[in-house]
Amino acid sequence: MILRGVDGCPAGWLAVSLDLRTARVTPEVFPDAASLFRDPALVTAIDIPIGLPGGQRRTVDGEARQLLGPRASSVFPAPARVTLDAQSYEDACEASHVVCGKRLSRQSHAILPKIKDVDSVLRRDPQLAERVFEVHPEVCFSVWAEGRPMRHPKKTGFGFAERIDLVRTVFGDAADAIRVAVPRDQAGDDDILDALAALWSARRIHSGVAIRLPAEEERDELGLPMHMLV
Repeated sequence: MILRGVDGCPAGWLAVSLDLRTARVTPEVFPDAASLFRDPALVTAIDIPIGLPGGQRRTVDGEARQLLGPRASSVFPAPARVTLDAQSYEDACEASHVVCGKRLSRQSHAILPKIKDVDSVLRRDPQLAERVFEVHPEVCFSVWAEGRPMRHPKKTGFGFAERIDLVRTVFGDAADAIRVAVPRDQAGDDDILDALAALWSARRIHSGVAIRLPAEEERDELGLPMHMLV
């Protein structure tokens, strides 16, 4: 009876789990997606693109950017699937340009290894994909704040303050306890808050009240959903 919110971190993946029987929130750091998903939760909400485009941009990325307004730049366009095996940034840009007509952003290229890590596991286990859902922490925080995007970037002091204030309304001092339990070289303060935002959405997914972006279902060429839930 576990729900999980997951965010990428320097050591791999920071998973924050909620035990529905005890209401206890606990963290764990996993080195890769295979170990993260070895013991599947009822719902795992993870901050990573899942369904990947073959050519055109995903509708969900544009809708998320529009929803976030001043925080729109935090949503990186999901890379085309053909870029996953690129050996360099230039190779990825060339592959992206062939199928999309656009080069890959540096931000998207930086998370390619993590995208590939999750993608490879979901492709091997289609049933797992029914329990793993893409989220975006900034979208989570915006909906959590009744439709108000965060005013400050997350890595600033003001940004940390406004996000942890939201987190404490639902999870109490969980962020502080996680900070004590997880070394800083494994996960940053923003990783902890992002994982808790993902966990907030995991609760909504489990309860059946989550919002889907976009409203109409879109899937990639492998059948993986190209949407976010919040």
